Amino acid sequence: MSHSHQDLFENRKQFQLERFILFSDAVFAIAITLLVIEIKVPELHITPITGKAVMDALSGKFSEFFGFVLSFVVIGQFWLQHHRLFGLVNDFDSRLLILNLHMLFWIVLVPFSSSLNSRYAGVDSVWMWYSFNMFMIGLSLYFLWSYISNPKRKLSFIADDPIRRKSAIVRSLTIAFIFLLGFILCIPGWYVTSYAARFVYFLIFPAMMFINRRYKYKK
Repeated sequence: MSHSHQDLFENRKQFQLERFILFSDAVFAIAITLLVIEIKVPELHITPITGKAVMDALSGKFSEFFGFVLSFVVIGQFWLQHHRLFGLVNDFDSRLLILNLHMLFWIVLVPFSSSLNSRYAGVDSVWMWYSFNMFMIGLSLYFLWSYISNPKRKLSFIADDPIRRKSAIVRSLTIAFIFLLGFILCIPGWYVTSYAARFVYFLIFPAMMFINRRYKYKK
C-alpha cells in the first residue's frame, strides 16, 4: 500500500512540474506574440492607394520592425535557455517557483519595453530602460541556474557535473552583464558611448562561442 501511495505522489509531482513548465512556455509565447501586435498597420489617407505609397508608409515603420526582430531574438534565446534549464530539472520546491515567476515578470514586460524603444530609440534613458529589462531577465536566469545546480537542493542531476554547472552559471551571468553594459554606456551621455551601447548586444555571440570552447576543452 505504501508503495502505491509513493507512486501516486511521484506521478502527481511530475504532473505539477510539467504544468509549471507549460505555464512558463505559455508566458514566453504570449510575450513574443504581443511584440508583433504592437506594430500597427499604417493608415493611408490618399486616393488612389499605390504600392509606392504603401512601401513608403512601411519604411516609416522600420524602427518598429527592427525592435520587433531584436526583442524576438532576445526572448527566443532566453526561452531556449529556460527550456534547456528545465530539461535538467527533476524536482522542484516553492522557492524555485518564485524564482521562475520573477523571471516571467521581466519577460512579460518586454513588449512594453520593446515598443517604447522602437518609438524613442535615440533617447538614452529609453535604451537604458530596455537594457535594464534585459539585464533583469539575464540575472533572473542566473538565479535559476544557480539554484537548481546547487548540490544541496537535489533538484537536478547537473549538480553532479561541476564543469557543466559552472559553464551554465558563467554563461547566464555573462549575458546579464553584457545587457548591463548597454545600460552603463548610456550613463555619461556622450555620443560615442551612447552609440556603442546600441551595438553592445552583439558581444553576446562571441562571448558564448568563447565560453563554449573553453568549457568544452576543459571537459
